[in-house]
Amino acid sequence: MAFLNVDRALPPQLWALVRLLSVRQPLTDSQARAFMSPDSLSAGMKSDPPFQPTVRTLLELGLVAQDESGRLTLRYSMPSLADFQHRLREALFFPERNTDLESDPITGNRDMTIVLSYFLSFDPLDSPVSRTQVDERSARSFSVEGKNPTPSNVRWPRFVHWAPMLGLGAAPLMPTSDSGVLSPDCTKAVRQVLAASRLVGKTVSAVDVVRTIREAIPVLPGGAYSIRLGIPDPGEQAVGPALSFALLRGRHEGWLRFERFADSASSVTVADRDEPNRRVSDIVVSEGING
Repeated sequence: MAFLNVDRALPPQLWALVRLLSVRQPLTDSQARAFMSPDSLSAGMKSDPPFQPTVRTLLELGLVAQDESGRLTLRYSMPSLADFQHRLREALFFPERNTDLESDPITGNRDMTIVLSYFLSFDPLDSPVSRTQVDERSARSFSVEGKNPTPSNVRWPRFVHWAPMLGLGAAPLMPTSDSGVLSPDCTKAVRQVLAASRLVGKTVSAVDVVRTIREAIPVLPGGAYSIRLGIPDPGEQAVGPALSFALLRGRHEGWLRFERFADSASSVTVADRDEPNRRVSDIVVSEGING
């Protein structure tokens, strides 16, 4: 069942159960339900509480385990929101969960992967992205009736919850009358990826930094899933607007530093409207990136 369907849990609900299990585990299904959905809260509700979809989604993603006695435990230590976001992205982008993107796009989390790929092909410096824009950009790839994974009036509001939790989208910087738009700002995810890498405190080839990010976030232009969907690939020595925006924010905020050495064997072109054709040969990943 597609992750953006209405019968799926939303990411804040997943995080709530992960937080509970982080401080108190193992818990049986009924014990966890008593904490998460006590009868006093569900009285008068016309629909069932989201507890069971939350458990089912976390089990499917492999973030939670359930033994024969029904006891729930975490598969990984996730004491902070950043830890949870990191594991959630790993689970969603796991190769075995993303086979047949082109022929079977609406099973499992494939719809999430596909929508993220098209969403991140937009420029964060342009107007915030709407459901219609994503639909129009992806329409030529998914023309078979019943196989379109891109946002509908039902799926898009749920994607608006998912993208920020994954660190791959943000509310518009400027207020807008349309609450259903997002900026393709992947800064949070990029920072978390680099903070968890072996690059911290080092001066690294910009090509290697970009490769590390794309491997961890393959829905970015130039990443494996984006390429499979036919989204234009900037190549190894250039980055698209969304990743450029994240790198430039890292430079501005001080957790990245750009270098350009004349004798460097390679460099990367970053999309910078203030400095067109900005070339970066090396990037310093600050030890303060976790701050």
